[in-house]
Amino acid sequence: METHQTATKSVLQFRDAGKRFCTPARPDLWAVRDLSLDCPAGKITCIVGPSGCGKTTLLRLAAGLDDATTGQVVLNGATVSGPSQGVGLVSQEGGLLPWMSVEQNVALGLSIAGRSRADRRARAARALGRVHLPPEVSKSFPHELSGGMRRRAALARVLCSEAPVLLMDEPFGGLDEHTRRKLQTQLVELWTEDRPTILFITHSIEEAVMLADRVVVMGFATKTAEIEIDLTHPRDPLSPDSLDCQLKIRELLQQTRQPQSL
Repeated sequence: METHQTATKSVLQFRDAGKRFCTPARPDLWAVRDLSLDCPAGKITCIVGPSGCGKTTLLRLAAGLDDATTGQVVLNGATVSGPSQGVGLVSQEGGLLPWMSVEQNVALGLSIAGRSRADRRARAARALGRVHLPPEVSKSFPHELSGGMRRRAALARVLCSEAPVLLMDEPFGGLDEHTRRKLQTQLVELWTEDRPTILFITHSIEEAVMLADRVVVMGFATKTAEIEIDLTHPRDPLSPDSLDCQLKIRELLQQTRQPQSL
């Protein structure tokens, strides 16, 4: 179950990456420090760790929304220096614009790229269908949708962009268990069809085992362990193998302690 080196090409790499914030209260706060990680092409890498350990900061570095203070973040062989068209981001809130219809939200990237209205509508409809949202939802506004439907719409938006790398920051957090499980299943189905490289942040150990090819355990500001999940999809969270993986991750998280300097 422990991870080992793989010959699979890494699309996204963190090379001794660090991010330091300077505030009046904490002039030398490292959210991420000396972290090295490879995200293999076409695989799902999940990161778990306690609140405040730097998971979201790590994702922002990958998305080019923050610059690394030290080290490098590398995407397809080039240092990340800003947002890339080859990367799709799903935030915790989903990021749907309230004044736009669902269709307009899903096709936003295509609109910015100057695609024709007919092309935008066709590709948005296809993406919404892939996440099992009915056609009539396209004319609705985000506030008219349930939480689960908003998360599906946010997922449809990154599918519409056809980005080969997806960064997902607790995209199913706060949902009821039934809806969360359905969205996990749909994500695996979509990943099986397209094989994007996914970096997925979650607080849920069960969710990480349900989705990931590999789980990265973070302590405060750095990586502490990696575990390979060699289970076929679809996965049963209550199977002996799944429970064994969950137990191992839980034990590693329990060993995590916050440094006194933070």
